[in-house]
Amino acid sequence: MTDVDKIGKRIASLRKERGYTGEQLAERLQVSPQAVSKWENAKCLPETSILPALAEALHCSIDSLLLPRELFILDASYTDGQTQIPVTNFVNALVRDNTLNIYINEIFMGVSLESDRLKILTVKYQTPNGMYFCYALQNENLILNKESTHHAGDREFELLGAYYGNEKEYTSVMHKMEHYEYFRWDQIAVNHESFPSNSASDDTEYLTLIYLNSDGIHAISSPENDVIYYENNRTQLTLRERSKWILKNVMRLNWEAGMECPWAGALYAALQYMGETYTYQQLMGMSGACYRICFADVWDYSCTDALVAFDYATPLYRAIGWDFRIADRLEKQERKAERLAIMEDIQNGKPVLAINLRVAPEWGVITGYTDQGNRFLCRTYFDKEIFDHLEQEDCQNVEDKRTVFVENEGYLFSDAWPFLIIHFSEKVDTPSPKEILRTSLVTLAESFQARQCRGYYQGREAYEAWIKGLSQESDFRFERDRENVMRRLNVNDSMLCNLVDARQAAASYLSESRFLLTEKEQEPLIKIAENEQAIADMIVAFRDKVCRRSGCVISYNTVKNVGVSTPQLRREQIGLLEKALALEEENCRLAELILQEMD
Repeated sequence: MTDVDKIGKRIASLRKERGYTGEQLAERLQVSPQAVSKWENAKCLPETSILPALAEALHCSIDSLLLPRELFILDASYTDGQTQIPVTNFVNALVRDNTLNIYINEIFMGVSLESDRLKILTVKYQTPNGMYFCYALQNENLILNKESTHHAGDREFELLGAYYGNEKEYTSVMHKMEHYEYFRWDQIAVNHESFPSNSASDDTEYLTLIYLNSDGIHAISSPENDVIYYENNRTQLTLRERSKWILKNVMRLNWEAGMECPWAGALYAALQYMGETYTYQQLMGMSGACYRICFADVWDYSCTDALVAFDYATPLYRAIGWDFRIADRLEKQERKAERLAIMEDIQNGKPVLAINLRVAPEWGVITGYTDQGNRFLCRTYFDKEIFDHLEQEDCQNVEDKRTVFVENEGYLFSDAWPFLIIHFSEKVDTPSPKEILRTSLVTLAESFQARQCRGYYQGREAYEAWIKGLSQESDFRFERDRENVMRRLNVNDSMLCNLVDARQAAASYLSESRFLLTEKEQEPLIKIAENEQAIADMIVAFRDKVCRRSGCVISYNTVKNVGVSTPQLRREQIGLLEKALALEEENCRLAELILQEMD
């Protein structure tokens, strides 16, 4: 191979290494793309006037471009695992006769890192055999030649070295890390229990790890009593600042997205983040929340809250294999301990469910914290309006808010201290799918027959109270009390909307679960699923009719219509609820028949 060939291949290799296309390099050098192509294909050499700019663009010296060489340093950094100093050109200039032999210390390298951590030189180099990575510790020799073949970097993650101590004294703990890698933990606690400490040292010690991934070679150093975390499917090691901790990419929540139950929707978002694969419909079905119905004489929006009167949480958490802990209406003196518990869960990658985070008392997810835990970040069902505003407006005030929004990984700050909080505790064994279905059917019967709780009617009593409430014509006179009439109409529509969502989820879950039963048990289960779907279909048709008559769009959480504002529509809804109640009573009888067969 001629020198021109080698120079061309070197230019092409360095261009790709620096992430340029041929066109981008040409634009930076203000030459034609054809000129770059000719250099790389050994048709000609770059003009002398171009060489300084070409070397600068490729992060190398002119000599390293033009001198015939088979060992080439592509990247070199001097680092203590916290700060890194690029030394590529310096190291490249020390290659002689395709050999590099250097002694690693700050005096020789001509750089200084003001820390007591172990110092390391990381190197990416190229030979005729390919591209490789290596490293050397302080006070060691690094020797490379054109035959050197260290680490090829063809794995998603490879741990190259592990050391515990500081620059004065350290020891290899690679055997410890290989042992811990077996368990595939998502974090490594840096302490004297996990790693051997020098009994004679009173100075801070560090765990220093050198590893390869698809981005290259890296060094990371964590002081004792801290933690190193695996991220991006265990392909990256990171340290985290504990005063601010954010869980990335928890899904957005919104009404009218097929998840009208905020408790189940928030739980679905949290579980999805943690890698659980349950669907929203399965969560609704396994909890029994798909059978819920509540009503309060005061027409309370909280009627649609899944946990306002019945415990659907216990069967669900048992079904998905998690213990849980509830913090309910804590006194102020209890908040400090709870705040620390929330912070610990977030640090351990577990979102926290809570109610009353933003705007109104609905369920959402705590996704992180800032300011030492004094401010929570969250996802709630009320976020969409803010998202739309940030995306559409272009004023300075909005730009400032958008900056904060981006810095917080796309989350909003919570407005208030939540009055009900649910933590994931520890993983436990899950029941069989058939046992989960059995519990769901028990919940169907029990919730339908449940008595009034905390002012909320449930099941059969809820239907009867709702029908009675719609029959009170004096309560729907706009001229008498417009505000309360509008409240009743909107609570009524939100209940209808939630009933559709719940019964559709029930139909989906039960249909999916029928194969768990014997042929004899399947027939009544299929009938229950059909009845649940029939209830949902009746309500959908009725709401569409109301929408057409009012000429407005029906929306779950905004006042855009007057709903069942006429006596005729209210009578029609009463008839619909009576039909639904009859189907619910049949479902309760069918569920008890299935349970008898299962026993």
